[in-house]
Amino acid sequence: MQVDLGKYKHKYRIRVRNFEVDSQGIVHNAIYLEYCETGRVEYIRELGFKLLPGGVFDSGIKVMVKRNEITYHYPARIDDLIDVYTRISFIKNSSFCFEHLLVNPDTNKIYCYNKSIQVNLNPDTNSPERIADKFRKLFMDFEGKDIEIIEE
Repeated sequence: MQVDLGKYKHKYRIRVRNFEVDSQGIVHNAIYLEYCETGRVEYIRELGFKLLPGGVFDSGIKVMVKRNEITYHYPARIDDLIDVYTRISFIKNSSFCFEHLLVNPDTNKIYCYNKSIQVNLNPDTNSPERIADKFRKLFMDFEGKDIEIIEE
């Protein structure tokens, strides 16, 4: 898999813990999605938002995961370091895509690649609604030329 790490403006390092591995001694496949979620949370923090009691951000935006795709390339094992690269690759009307690349910083082997489609919801009705311009601008400013805006 050819990857341009220069497109990823955010990186967060984690270490595999003993309770994250299965009976074969490798990270359980579902744990990789938790690593990606950690990358998303740290990405949002880097944009300047704070976590409030109850685990929500002070951004005022409400999103939910609509779809996750993950491709596994190499197994992580206990005590491995993992660099979680995170980016927003595109924005549509009411949705956007987080992409994650999990890489071993010592060997540059790719553990997995994840695409996660997030949908912006109206906080009162839980119906999809257009992502506010202030968030679009924030994402575009952070990602620069590497984000695609898809008009629907």
